[in-house]
Amino acid sequence: MRVAERGGVRGVTVRSLATELGLSTTAMYRYVEGKAELLNLVAEATLASVELPESGSWQQRIRVVANSARKAMLRIDGIADVLQTQPAKGAAQQVDALMQQLVVDAGVPPARRESARLLLMIFILGSVSFEQALDGLPHQLVESPETRFQQGLDVLIAGLSDRAC
Repeated sequence: MRVAERGGVRGVTVRSLATELGLSTTAMYRYVEGKAELLNLVAEATLASVELPESGSWQQRIRVVANSARKAMLRIDGIADVLQTQPAKGAAQQVDALMQQLVVDAGVPPARRESARLLLMIFILGSVSFEQALDGLPHQLVESPETRFQQGLDVLIAGLSDRAC
C-alpha cells in the first residue's frame, strides 16, 4: 500500500515492491505472480478500509459508505480505474452487498435495483477518477471536489427517494 500511495497504480510493480521490502525481484515472484496480482491486492486492501455501516437510515448509510470509499480511493492515484476492471471478490463483494441492500432499503423497485446500485458505484468511482485526473490541471470548475461530490450524492439520494425511479 505504501508503494501505491506514493506512486499510484502505475508505480506498483514487482520490482518496486521488492525494493520497498529489501528483496530481489526474483524472490518476489515466490509471493506474487505479477503486477495484476499486486493490483488486485491493492484494490482489495483499499476496499477493505471502506466503512460499511450497519445502522442508520439508508440515506445516512449511503453517505457513510460513499464518503469512506472516496477517501480510501483518493489515497491511491488510479485505483478507481483498477476497481472498475477487477472481478468482485472479498471486500468488493461486501461493498456490493451493502449497495444492494441500500437500494432495497431505499424502496427501489426490484426491476430497477441493479441499475440503481450500478449508478451509485459508477458515481463514486467516476468522481474519484475525475478528481484525480483534474488534480493540478487548470480548469474552470468553481466548486471544490468535496462539494461536487456531496452535491452529486444529494442528487442521487433524492433520485432514489423518488419511489417512481
